[in-house]
Parts: sequence; C-alpha cells; structure tokens
Amino acid sequence: MPFLCAGFASFYVLFGKGDYASYRFLISFLGIIPVLLALGLFLSMKSISLIEEKGDKDYAYSGLVLNLFLTLLYLASVLYCTLKFYRP
Repeated sequence: MPFLCAGFASFYVLFGKGDYASYRFLISFLGIIPVLLALGLFLSMKSISLIEEKGDKDYAYSGLVLNLFLTLLYLASVLYCTLKFYRP
C-alpha cells in the first residue's frame, strides 16, 4: 500500500502539469492517498497478530515501520504545502 501511494503521488506530480489548485489534485492528495495509507497501516497492524503463526517477524515489523514513516512523511508534506501555498 505505501508503494502504491508513493507511485500514485509521483505520477501525479510528474504528469499533473502544475495543476495543484484543481479539484483533481485535492481529491487525490486529500482523499485517495490518505485512504490508501490508512489501509496500509490497518493491514500492517492486523498482520502483527499473525507473526507467531507465520513466524515472519522482521517482515511484519518492517512493513509497519515503512507505513508509519510514509504516513508521517505525507502529513509533513501536507502541512508544508498548506503553509506555503494556501495562504489567504
């Protein structure tokens, strides 16, 4: 899930042609990406209970850490863009 979000965001930034004030941008970055990141966090948390059964501790925890990192990176970028570009 986090790589899907990163790919989606990268694709939109590269091919969005600087249209960052449009509704498509707002729906994408304030709607689709947070939902995908939240889904990734949920699935990572859900997989923790399967660690004992599957015995793959490193993979489950690395996925959770990656999801947390990319969620914090997303929140920081939203805060930065809000402070930089959306001043009245």
